[in-house]
Amino acid sequence: MGHTAAAAAAAAEPALGLTKPNAVEPPQVTFFAKDIKFSEWKGDILAVTVTEKDLSKDAYSKFENAVLKKLDGQLGGLLSEAAVEEDFTGKTGQSVVLRLAGQGFKRVGLIGLGQSAPSTAAASRGLRESVASVAKAAQASSAAIVLASPSGIQEEFKLAAL
Repeated sequence: MGHTAAAAAAAAEPALGLTKPNAVEPPQVTFFAKDIKFSEWKGDILAVTVTEKDLSKDAYSKFENAVLKKLDGQLGGLLSEAAVEEDFTGKTGQSVVLRLAGQGFKRVGLIGLGQSAPSTAAASRGLRESVASVAKAAQASSAAIVLASPSGIQEEFKLAAL
């Protein structure tokens, strides 16, 4: 008799096979725009969005893009080395993440935007998803997004990309 009461109770609850679905707490995410030099930012991952054009190098194998040149100099040439070793060309969906020591941020990630910066809501969403994917894989609780070519992004999408 005890078995029938337990079976009836189990039949009343929705179940997947022999398991019960777990309650999932969505992560709390806060976004804000902050005007700060990336060298001063402290956190888990500094995500740098780059176009294929941003990765152009000069005759001395240094980035021509001012943002990448400065960051690469701060990191002792690590970004340019990683771009070559990982065959990172800035294509859409491409990314490379490096663990760092001695910086305010624990990791730096290069996120490819393709030929140009996002100019549509869908492209902006893709950028946010790429950064979120990299941050999740790195188990980051904080992330900053640096636009290597901020002038390439239309004004209405700058805050949406964050």
